[in-house]
Amino acid sequence: MDKNKTVSVVAVIVIAVFGYLMYAGGGGVADKNATEKEVGPWKYDTFAQCLTEKGMQMYGSVTCATCAKQRKLFGDSFQYITEIECNPRYPHPQTARCVAKMIESTPTWVLELPDQTEVKRMRAGLQIFEELAEFSGCTFTEDKL
Repeated sequence: MDKNKTVSVVAVIVIAVFGYLMYAGGGGVADKNATEKEVGPWKYDTFAQCLTEKGMQMYGSVTCATCAKQRKLFGDSFQYITEIECNPRYPHPQTARCVAKMIESTPTWVLELPDQTEVKRMRAGLQIFEELAEFSGCTFTEDKL
């Protein structure tokens, strides 16, 4: 293989790896939109509680950078969100549940009945509050401090 072909092959591989890392790391459009609005002097307790009451579950992992961004958007209000840990190497994993639900990427938000029957799911990745509200039927509200 000549030098030009080798350089071209390496460049294609580097571009492919970079593209994958951007996608897997949450560098997509939803991520950009979600991070534009910084967590301000308010809480989202009412909204988070509504998501849980409606049956929304966030399938995630403590090692997932995009999951960490999703948690950060909620701030302290994330305590009201039901998160299902899919990583078997971390505390309280529910790996079998994640496999049964065919969770391929995290975070994945799933609307479930109390018996864990799936009603519908959102595309995997970081979700902005307005999308979560529309999907779940909850009203997005900010609880002023």
